[in-house]
Amino acid sequence: MGLRERLGRLKEAMEGHADSIELADGSRYFFAPGEVWQEVFRHGSDCLRADYAGEPRPSPPEILKAVAQSKNRRAAVEKLYAPGSQPFLAYDQEALVKRGEFIPRSFLADHSYEESLVVFAKKNAEEGYGGLANV
Repeated sequence: MGLRERLGRLKEAMEGHADSIELADGSRYFFAPGEVWQEVFRHGSDCLRADYAGEPRPSPPEILKAVAQSKNRRAAVEKLYAPGSQPFLAYDQEALVKRGEFIPRSFLADHSYEESLVVFAKKNAEEGYGGLANV
């Protein structure tokens, strides 16, 4: 993250338009609560598109990296999502909370992540094109 972005987030925090997550090293990660859903949803969409196309997933967004590096990951996730909600998240939420790990989760019900990649590959082979990759 660049210095300008960090200063912008600090300014927002000082004006009361931001929240923060305490990181394990004692520093704080500032974020705009209203923008978190967009960033995480966009990332999930990009991961779904990559899975379908048989391409590598993009790196997690900064906010999720901050959660993984936070002092209290469960509290950090609770700042991002309403209790009991099921966010459109590309990773296993419990692995992120318990161990700070980004374990890909399947977007297909009743399939492991690996199984979903096989399903997408078969679908692409049948259709003969990239499907969602072209969207």
